[in-house]
Amino acid sequence: MPRRLLAIANPISGRGNARRLLPHFNELATEAGVEIEIKLTEHAGHGKQLAAEAAGQGFDGVIAIGGDGTVNEVVNGLGPHGLPLMVIPQGTGNVLAKELRASRKVMDYLDCVREWRIGHRDLGRLSNGRLFSCFVGAGFDGQCTRALAERKGAIHMAQYVPIMWKAIKHSDFRTLRVHSDDRCEAGVSYTLVSITPEYGGPMWLTGKAKPDDGRFDVLTVHERITPLALVKLVSFAMMRRMGKAQSTRFFRTGKLRVEAEEEVPIQVDGDFAGFLPIEAEVLPNALAYFKR
Repeated sequence: MPRRLLAIANPISGRGNARRLLPHFNELATEAGVEIEIKLTEHAGHGKQLAAEAAGQGFDGVIAIGGDGTVNEVVNGLGPHGLPLMVIPQGTGNVLAKELRASRKVMDYLDCVREWRIGHRDLGRLSNGRLFSCFVGAGFDGQCTRALAERKGAIHMAQYVPIMWKAIKHSDFRTLRVHSDDRCEAGVSYTLVSITPEYGGPMWLTGKAKPDDGRFDVLTVHERITPLALVKLVSFAMMRRMGKAQSTRFFRTGKLRVEAEEEVPIQVDGDFAGFLPIEAEVLPNALAYFKR
């Protein structure tokens, strides 16, 4: 009996390109000797629901077709140590897709599906149960994603720059505290709790992070996020020398808590996700994925 894959597609991702990809799955199914069923998401949270039902319906793997939001929904639906995931990126940021070296071309997955090549990497879990595959940021980038979430329609890369500059005046955070079992960093203006070395595009904020070592790499910034400070930090990140910035500190841990005396927004895998406080723990090798 052939293996069965469920393809979960956000029909509006990539300006509608996700829908145009769907016929190519018939070709992949025929060439790889599998069965592929396609379901389109109809509302926020639908991707999570479909992914959560996949194992009980006899599927052997799940394909997520969409942007970061769709992928995070599917990851949360699969849960820790769930069915293997394939990502066909169609969004703007595509955080996990870049980490997995995912392709927008469906047939690029022919060999890994036919040979059923599966890898594993860590997941993070917040105390409210939400899973993340790459990182959680508290402070400036949380404010950016909060602003993006208020916009209607598709988000284009060119829109990020003015939103970033506008977010600076609302990101004068100074009271963040980051606690692990053996460390506490206070007076923090921004923190990133990361599984991955890459942050987005050419920027590496936690360049020594490994996605399968069972630990978070934690970055804390101890200066106000002003326009000059942002330019400096982005420059260090693009040169992959974030550790050389005098205002930054790093440590590794499997569990931590982040809190503040003010309202500080957070982002989870590139999406606005509310406000501090948070507690997070690493789930080692909890995400199975198709290795290209």
